[in-house]
Amino acid sequence: MQEFMVVDYGDAAVDNWSAERTAVAVHHLVRQVVDAGVIPVVIGGDHSLMYADVVAVTDKYGKGKVAVVHWDAHFDGIPLLFGHYLTHGAMVRRLIDEGHVKGEHFIQIGLNSYKPGGSDLDWMRQNGVKYRFMHEIDAKGWRKVLKEVLAEVEAMKIKYVFLSLDTDVLDMAYAPGMGTPEPGGMTPRELFPMLRGVAAATNVVGVEMVELNPITDTTYLSRKSAYMALREILTGMAMRKKGITDPFYVDPKLKDHGRHQPQQ
Repeated sequence: MQEFMVVDYGDAAVDNWSAERTAVAVHHLVRQVVDAGVIPVVIGGDHSLMYADVVAVTDKYGKGKVAVVHWDAHFDGIPLLFGHYLTHGAMVRRLIDEGHVKGEHFIQIGLNSYKPGGSDLDWMRQNGVKYRFMHEIDAKGWRKVLKEVLAEVEAMKIKYVFLSLDTDVLDMAYAPGMGTPEPGGMTPRELFPMLRGVAAATNVVGVEMVELNPITDTTYLSRKSAYMALREILTGMAMRKKGITDPFYVDPKLKDHGRHQPQQ
């Protein structure tokens, strides 16, 4: 049964020489979708898009009234990257410092890089940013981490949730064609059910999937991984619309382990 309709609303204009000018065009397009009462699903593109995407959503629902659940190998809160204010590594800090999203309403999952460093962690802690490094997923397992993340979202008492997926959260063995791939990341068996679970258990008002760079992958692997990840998010959203909010839900028809009752 079809729970919602997916429509391609087109592409935003991109200025190859200016992330700031690109952000204006992206914001304008995403805001049109939000104002129409539709959930925007943005496919990028580098992660600087998060700034325009999230601001378009908070413009609609209010500053400080949207939580962000963010899967990424990197924390993306660098003050300036090569002297630039808006980049794929700085937009989280822009959103928090400018007050679009409160730090305590930001959850990051799968961090697995030399960043954040010591001063970065100080900034994250001062602002109440919640984060899960890969070692925590390794130690606890994705199920326990998912339960903790959903408990944190519930404790926020926030009605609206934005999902941000940087595909480089996946180990580069599964997705080498990313903007900044990292070894030692999540596996599809960990990431996919987490995406589906959060999308089913929370009120998602915006989605983005970024950093796929298929020209650096001569195989179909990266594109397939990204496609499957996005499909899991949409599946979770469809489950919720159907009234299924259990993040670990499995259709009872799939629980018989392939066994069939003998015919009488």
